[in-house]
Amino acid sequence: MDRTRAHDVVPSPAGRVRAARAPGRGPRPRGAVFANLEPSLEHAWHPVALSRELRAGGWLQVRLLGRTWTLFREDGAAQADPPAFGVRERLGVLWLAPAEPADVALEVPEADDRSVVGDWLLPLRSPGPAGPLADTFLDATHGPFVHPTTLAAVPEVAPYELTREPGGFRSVQEQEVDNPLDPGVATGERPLRQRRRTTYVFRAPFQLRLRQEFLDTGATTTLLYLLQPEDADSTRIYVRLMLAAGPGQRLPAPATVVEQVALQQQVLAEDVRSQASLQLPGLPLDLRDEVHVPADARGVALRQALCDFIALGRRRQAA
Repeated sequence: MDRTRAHDVVPSPAGRVRAARAPGRGPRPRGAVFANLEPSLEHAWHPVALSRELRAGGWLQVRLLGRTWTLFREDGAAQADPPAFGVRERLGVLWLAPAEPADVALEVPEADDRSVVGDWLLPLRSPGPAGPLADTFLDATHGPFVHPTTLAAVPEVAPYELTREPGGFRSVQEQEVDNPLDPGVATGERPLRQRRRTTYVFRAPFQLRLRQEFLDTGATTTLLYLLQPEDADSTRIYVRLMLAAGPGQRLPAPATVVEQVALQQQVLAEDVRSQASLQLPGLPLDLRDEVHVPADARGVALRQALCDFIALGRRRQAA
């Protein structure tokens, strides 16, 4: 089992420098990049719409890998024109595989848990490739550094272990953060600063599950990120928020779900705006193209997972 240990890093503007990220400045990537039209992406299941976007008797046009497909339902089953290797529905999403898939499905146990409630955010489109977006969502310093006025501050990025898994990786870290949503804080039952365990699970090419669990209460917040590489310069983003109040507690109130969905929608919109200024052709795969710090372990693992995916896709094409 391959494990990578990341060290303590205090978030700061100097803590995560990416030479290729400053718009209008710095060199373009010299090595290979993982772009939205990467041929290996043919061999994967891709999200192309929320299930609720395709109504019975209707049709829906979607873009994927620089091509247009028309989705429709026939005898209750979703299909595509022109024909693809397959169309399926899973997790409330329509998926399309242009060719025989080689990817590993991301498991989301919260999706079938009756103690969990939530909803999909409004899908947004980012004017850029999916790779840098995935790197952003995996960034240990992203939330407290990029969204300091929207998300709760985190005093430091705690150490975490990263474990490779088939099709991707998993990382787990624990840290102390403020939990103002805990009713026990208002009553004095628990302190504001509480222990939180954060688990990232990634599956290539662009599926991510982020779960945050407050260990003192058992309350969890899970975010599912799915990216659709539409064209070289266009990616559609799907995010599902899932909340649980903890063992023995009532389900989170509908008002709480609406409030948290709105908050995550704001965060996602801020991410899209920041990505729009980068103008990257794809995610640099050569680590020498960027400056990395220890907190970048997930970003390095992302590049390794995508390189493995390219190799697997090429073997499928050759076969």
